[in-house]
Amino acid sequence: MCKHLKILSRSKNGLLIFCKRNYMYQLLFNNINFNFTQDEFESFQRYMYTLEVEYWEQEFKYSVYDKRIPIPTIQSNLLLLLNKAEVLELKRLIEMHQSSHELIKASDINYQWQPN
Repeated sequence: MCKHLKILSRSKNGLLIFCKRNYMYQLLFNNINFNFTQDEFESFQRYMYTLEVEYWEQEFKYSVYDKRIPIPTIQSNLLLLLNKAEVLELKRLIEMHQSSHELIKASDINYQWQPN
């Protein structure tokens, strides 16, 4: 793998990669490939976190499609449709709550213990 690429997260159907050289995110999910700048990725995250799955499932409950949750794109003639399980998996895939700090071992801590 390219030394500039870092895998941020994986799921059964997806992969989130960050390229350190051009500061771009690549999100592969099922047969969809997204390429995001930092701002675009954060915007997509906000959208996904506020997406009301139950509303869309109810809104399109009589739809002929099994996948009823729409994800709009900037391209007017392209709309992505996902089911509830896919939306939940995608949300977990794009979570960025990982600490950027490396954890240290207890043995690495230099305690300054002084008896009373």
